[in-house]
Amino acid sequence: MTQKYCQNTKRIGPDPAVRQETEKESIFGPEKTREQVMEELKSDPELFREFQRLSPTLQEELIQFSMGVRGLNVTYDPVFKKIFDPETKPERLEEFLSLCMNQKVKIVRVVPGESQRLTEKGSLLIMDILVKLTSGTLVNVEIQRIGYLFPGARCACYSSDLLLRQYTQVREDMRRKHQEFSYRNIKGVYTIVLIQKSTREFRKYPRKYLHYFAQASNTGLKLDLLQRYLLIPLDIFRKCLQNRRKEAGTSQKGRTIRLKNRLEAWLAFISSDKPEDILEVVRAYPDFRELYREVFQFRDQRRELISMYSKALSILDANTVELMVELEKRKAEKQRKLLEKQKRKTEELQKVLEAQKVMMEEQDKELIYLRALLKEKGKPE
Repeated sequence: MTQKYCQNTKRIGPDPAVRQETEKESIFGPEKTREQVMEELKSDPELFREFQRLSPTLQEELIQFSMGVRGLNVTYDPVFKKIFDPETKPERLEEFLSLCMNQKVKIVRVVPGESQRLTEKGSLLIMDILVKLTSGTLVNVEIQRIGYLFPGARCACYSSDLLLRQYTQVREDMRRKHQEFSYRNIKGVYTIVLIQKSTREFRKYPRKYLHYFAQASNTGLKLDLLQRYLLIPLDIFRKCLQNRRKEAGTSQKGRTIRLKNRLEAWLAFISSDKPEDILEVVRAYPDFRELYREVFQFRDQRRELISMYSKALSILDANTVELMVELEKRKAEKQRKLLEKQKRKTEELQKVLEAQKVMMEEQDKELIYLRALLKEKGKPE
């Protein structure tokens, strides 16, 4: 390790830049050049053809991740489900949900997504995991690519679907046990939505990124209406971290202090693939080091890595098509409303013109009458 003379202390110590590079390599693994990565990809013709089918953006992400200069985008559906698989790694999702819901969570089983579950293939839905807790609560965790395609109405419909699913299951269980059904056996449902790109509604609250919703009365009457929601705009969360970095500067050790708690560490893990953010998470919570190492093991699993990116591309392509359809629908609806408005204005103008025409006709009649009257009296017009 190189040594650097420290003038203030007159002691010999490791160069901070080298120390940080060593710390980074212990997580990311040894760096490779772009040429090395491309050579490895081309060594397998079939694999390289799969790589070439990716979009330029995903190709560049894969190359930089393989080089060890950036992390892996955990919000991609295949990556998220592999890291947070509730069947093989339940403790990860359990901790994340516990922090989100402010209560201890223990996953009992993964609930299938069929049955009456709302399925919209082109919903800009990146990830969807539905689990049942020991309390009986159903929790749906989703990542949305763009927030405005997940409005409050749709959020409520998803939550209602969870309630209906539970209601049907409880009634069936009671029937099999020859027991009388009671609504007391229905547990709450929680819908948690992670939004990659938020809408202007969220941006009205630039320092808030945890939006909890629950039904409440105007009188203060307390009734548990079972449905709860948490919407997390990840772009606003990342912006908050950036602002803290600018406001707080650096500590005496030269390390930026931004993460307030462990939930923020999870959100940073999920939402950012920047090396500086990864290092900060590990410094604040060292146990994340092993999780990041697991992520970076994909660097050596080239075939599985490209497969994940291919699945991500398939989802993004479907989402892009749906987005275009949605935008066209909105554009058509806007044009329709504009035409209706113009039509109403035209109709109103037509009514005014008709009224003026009637008025002019009345005036003409009045003039004819006056002329006739003057003529009878022998006076010139």
